Amino acid sequence: MRRRVLATLKTAFLSIIFIAELCPTVEAACWSALKSPEWPQLAASIATIKLCEQLPGGPDRTKKFEVTAVDLCTAANGVSITAKASLTCGSSSGAFIQTPPLDGRVVATVTLDIGACRITESNIDISGEVGDLLSSLPQTQQFARSWAQSRLSHLCGFQ
Repeated sequence: MRRRVLATLKTAFLSIIFIAELCPTVEAACWSALKSPEWPQLAASIATIKLCEQLPGGPDRTKKFEVTAVDLCTAANGVSITAKASLTCGSSSGAFIQTPPLDGRVVATVTLDIGACRITESNIDISGEVGDLLSSLPQTQQFARSWAQSRLSHLCGFQ
């Protein structure tokens, strides 16, 4: 199953690169990954990210991480992916700070070098109540980028 997903992703990425090189004056070609037959497997991988667990003391549990959009577009140096999700953080029973659930929205933008199977640029914006907490932590950007690169390396067969 993993090989089929990997082959489909590689075909999609190579198609984007081919279109971009043939039509450099055409605006970026984009499509939604949510409409892909492979989406359930990709969604399962995305669901493993635990942003709320990065908060020291609490709320320290990811209660909900629901992806609402994943758009893939051609980019000058590879493929650009923009993902949007809603996020709810809650407190575990062992959290130092007990709070009611906090909601937020996540918008992550990543540019990939497909040939090298490597992330070249990334940014994550988190808004809402949980965004106020997570955005203040310097390691949030690095955590998200490291997680995404590990998933990408796994898909490319490097791990």
